[in-house]
Amino acid sequence: MEIILCILKTFLLCAEKIFGLLTGEYTFPEFEIELEKLLKDLGKEICRIVLQELDEKIYKDKKERENWRVVQKDCERTITTKFGDVTYKRRYYEEKKTGEKAYLVDRAAGIQKYERIDVALKAEITDLSTMMSYEKSTQEIKRDGAECHISRQTVMNTLRKIDEIKTYGESAGKKRIKVLYIEADEDHIHYQNGKSGIVKLVYVHEGKRIAAKDRNELINPKYFSGVYDGERVEKLWEEVWEYIKNTYEEDQIERIYISGDGADWIKFGVKYLPNAIYVLDLYHLQKYITTALKDDKKLKRALWKEIFRGDKEKVIGILIQKYNEYEGEGDKNLVKKCINYIKNNWEGIYSYNLYKGEITGCSAESHVSHVLSERLSRGPLSWSKIGAHKMAQLRAVKASGISIKEMIIKQRFEDLKPVELPRTTLYKAKQQIKKINEKYGTIRDLPILLNKKTFTSMTIKSLLQQINI
Repeated sequence: MEIILCILKTFLLCAEKIFGLLTGEYTFPEFEIELEKLLKDLGKEICRIVLQELDEKIYKDKKERENWRVVQKDCERTITTKFGDVTYKRRYYEEKKTGEKAYLVDRAAGIQKYERIDVALKAEITDLSTMMSYEKSTQEIKRDGAECHISRQTVMNTLRKIDEIKTYGESAGKKRIKVLYIEADEDHIHYQNGKSGIVKLVYVHEGKRIAAKDRNELINPKYFSGVYDGERVEKLWEEVWEYIKNTYEEDQIERIYISGDGADWIKFGVKYLPNAIYVLDLYHLQKYITTALKDDKKLKRALWKEIFRGDKEKVIGILIQKYNEYEGEGDKNLVKKCINYIKNNWEGIYSYNLYKGEITGCSAESHVSHVLSERLSRGPLSWSKIGAHKMAQLRAVKASGISIKEMIIKQRFEDLKPVELPRTTLYKAKQQIKKINEKYGTIRDLPILLNKKTFTSMTIKSLLQQINI
């Protein structure tokens, strides 16, 4: 079998590199570079051989290619992998009844039409692009040793073509829980057309607990994010509800607390989800109060006291008192805004009075910073709408503790059949391995090691002895 000879050849070349290192031809860093190149070349060659062997298998297996006839052979294709560019030859088929034409080996290997980059490298690129710019992603791929020609445009196109990845899988058994928490906020980004946009973030969790260094952590959080403008906001809450139904016994959920800054799209979630209770994020309320009352600490204490008592009239009365004290229209307008904000969100404020034993507080602002802003809005970044949506989704997937690389590869290959070579091919391969074993025995009996007088054989034998071969 060609692949066996390929591996043996590479072993002998590695032995030559070891000899070169130990005789002063290479420094150790130079040896590492040479060795890496050899192994990558081996990887490319193995990929080529395997694809061509699979093409041969399909050709010889009449049942597998029933009704398909060969119209052209030795058609070359190059696919970029982590090892570098792999060029292989395959047959072009036509379906006798429908006239459909296809490269059957590409289908069997999961290589799509016009695809230039293989799925494993795509998964690597996508994962890197969620953490750094497109340009830096290409540099990191090349720094990692991949001998491939990838541009920032390639990274962007790859990202956009990735299928949607769910932040959860099929649940083995649904949980029984009475209370769920949802927190929501948004990040403001710049579009390439000069306009601004909004990326929404929603995450579901089961409460909070004390973690290392007395810091709070969320229990089983799942994140959902993307550009959901206008009527598409319903799609976002639909995804959240699908996750809840898939993970929890929905008839056991008594309350779902939804915390946020009072934006309409967050309140839409309160109407959309059953048993949902709106809770205003006190961080945003505090900003309005601080802006309206400035440094009046006494009045602030009085205001917060009435807020937690749930006395709306007294809360508004305190703010009107401050409004009358101000002389400038600017200061008066700030108080007006605070009054309107409290009136529009009183339901969410009053929830603290009704459910103070269960409400855990809201940390959406910091989660937006960590999950979205780090990649989407910090620095001079601009996005297309589709690019921002895809990036936000992938950041949410990563924040949910899911491996992007594994999910992308799984999506592509879950419907593919395992590759099974014909029995005759396997039999011939086994016979070839048997002959090699009979002729050379173990690695120690390879021809290069039979000459006891050469420095090369002595060096390699010494190395094999150290690693117990």
